[in-house]
Amino acid sequence: MFIELKKHVAEILASALDIEAEEIEDMLEVPSNVTFGDLALPCFKLSKKLNASANKIARDITNRVAVRVKGDRYIEHIACIGAYVNFKFNWKRVGKKIIKRILDEGARYGSSKEGAGKTIVIDYSAPNIAKPMSVGHLRSTIIGDALKRIYSFLGYTCIGDLHQGDWGTQFGKLICAYKLWGDEDRLKKDAIRHLLELYVRFHKEAENRPELEDEARAWFKRLEEGDKDAIKLWKLFSNLSLKEFDRIYRLLGVSFELKLGESFYNTHAKRIVKRLLDLGIAKYSENAVIIDLERYSLPPLVIQKSDETTLYSTRDLATIEYREREFKPSKILYVVGLEQKLYFQQVFKVAELMGFNAKKYVHVDFGLITLPEGKLSTRKGRVIFLEDVINKGIELALKIIREKGIVKENEKEVAKKVAIGAIKYADLSQNRIKNITFSWSKMLNFEGNSGPYLQYTYARARSILRKGSMPTNFNTDLLQDKREIEIIKTLSLFPLIVKKAAKEYEPHHIANYVYKLAEAFNEFYQSVPVLRAESSVRDARLALVKATAIVIRNGLNLLGIEAIEQM
Repeated sequence: MFIELKKHVAEILASALDIEAEEIEDMLEVPSNVTFGDLALPCFKLSKKLNASANKIARDITNRVAVRVKGDRYIEHIACIGAYVNFKFNWKRVGKKIIKRILDEGARYGSSKEGAGKTIVIDYSAPNIAKPMSVGHLRSTIIGDALKRIYSFLGYTCIGDLHQGDWGTQFGKLICAYKLWGDEDRLKKDAIRHLLELYVRFHKEAENRPELEDEARAWFKRLEEGDKDAIKLWKLFSNLSLKEFDRIYRLLGVSFELKLGESFYNTHAKRIVKRLLDLGIAKYSENAVIIDLERYSLPPLVIQKSDETTLYSTRDLATIEYREREFKPSKILYVVGLEQKLYFQQVFKVAELMGFNAKKYVHVDFGLITLPEGKLSTRKGRVIFLEDVINKGIELALKIIREKGIVKENEKEVAKKVAIGAIKYADLSQNRIKNITFSWSKMLNFEGNSGPYLQYTYARARSILRKGSMPTNFNTDLLQDKREIEIIKTLSLFPLIVKKAAKEYEPHHIANYVYKLAEAFNEFYQSVPVLRAESSVRDARLALVKATAIVIRNGLNLLGIEAIEQM
C-alpha cells in the first residue's frame, strides 16, 4: 500500500510541477524524523532545474499542492520544513486497506510480478571440493540464498548455481598428498577432515620440500589430460565432498538449481583460450596466455599457464558463455567476498571484449569473517567448521529453551530452527560489506536484535490468534492507539523494503525491517489489551495481530529463517 501512496503523491506533485511522475517518485523518501511526516520530497535536485533555492521551491510547491490535497482521501496534511515538502497520511483510513490486503494476500504480501519473464543466475556458496565447509562459507551461502528468495518473491526465475570448486591445481596437491600420506580407512570414516589434514600437511611439507609443488603441478596436468589414476581419485574426492555439502545445505535449508562445478567447463575453457587468441584479445607471454587490460587501468589476466593448464579465470569465462547461451539471464550475480573485487573487474571486462553485455554482471561483494587472531586459512588449518557452529548453536538453543521452559513439544526440532535462525540473522542483519569477527556470543545471541527474538515474537502473535478466533468482519477504524498506528505504518512499508533489498542486493534491509516490526508489535503487546478488549475492538486488534504475524513470517522466509508456531 505504501508504494501506491508514493505513486499517488508523485502524481499530485507531477501535475503541479509539470515533471514526469516517475521522476518525482524516485525523489520521494521516508523522512528520518517521523514527526516531520510519512513521505517527503527533498527539493535540492530541483534547485538547478527551476533556477531557485531549494527552500523557496519547497515553499512554492507546498502552497500549490495544498489546495490539491484538500479533502484528499489519503493525505491528511502537507507542510514545508526547510527544503522538504512533507506529507502525512490518514492512517486510520489507509489502515483498512493495508490490513485487508495483507489478510487477502497472505504469503504473497510484499511480492510482485516485476521480474516476470526475466531470469537471474545467482552464483553463491561455491565451496572447494575436498575441503570442509567452514564459517568462511557462511556469508556467501546465506546472502546468496536470501537474494534468491527475494528475487523469486519479485517474480524472477532464479537459477541458484553452487559452482563448486572441483577443478584446479589444489587437486594436484591433494592427489600428491594422498599418494604420499593418505589412509583409505580414515578417508571412508571422515573423508573431509582427512583430506583437510592432507592439504594442510602438504603446505607444511612444501615449505622445506619445494619439489612437492612440482609434483602437484604434474598431477594436475595429468588430471587435465584425462589420466585414469588421477581421474579416479578426483571423482572419489568430489563425490565424498558433495555428499557432505548436501547434508549441511539441507540442515541450513539452502538449495541450488545447478551444481555443474568448475570441472564441467574445463573443455569449454580450452576453447575459450583458442577463441581469445584467434580474436587477438589474448596473447602469449613467457609461454603463458594473458589478456592485456592496461588500457582499462587493470592488470593483465592470465587465462592459461605456461604448462598449458587452465585457471579459474578461464573457467569463469567459459561459465559466462554457458549461462548466456542456456539461460539468457537479465542479470548474473556473483556472491563472492570483497577481496575478489579486482578479479571480477578483470573477468567482466574480458567478457565485454568477447561481446557480452557485462553491465548485467554484478559482483555482490561482502566482508570477511575473521577469527580474533586473524583471517581464516585452510592452508594453515585455522578453520572453524560450519557444522560445528550449527551443532554448537543447537546445543546452546536447547539449553536455553529448557531453562526458560518455553517449548513443550519437539524441543530438539525447535532448537535446530532457533540455532540456524540465530546464525543466519547474525550475518544478514548487518550490511554485507562489513567484516565480521567470528564470535560465539554474537552469532548465537538469543536476546534483543536476533533471529530467536523475531521467531519468539511470531510465536507470541500466533499464540494470541489461537486463543481468540479470527473474526470474518472487523472495523479497523477502531484502531486508534498510537501503537496500533505505528504497526499499520510499518506493515505498509514491507513491499517497498523488499524492492529496496533487491535493488541494493542487501538482505539486511529486510532483517532490520522485521526487527522494527517486531519491536512495534511487542510494545503494542505489552501495552494494549487484545483478548480482554471490548468485542468490536478485540476483533479489529485480532486482525492487526494476524496481519503482523503474516508479514513477520514473510520477512523471515525471505531471510531463510523458519517461523516457529509455538515457543
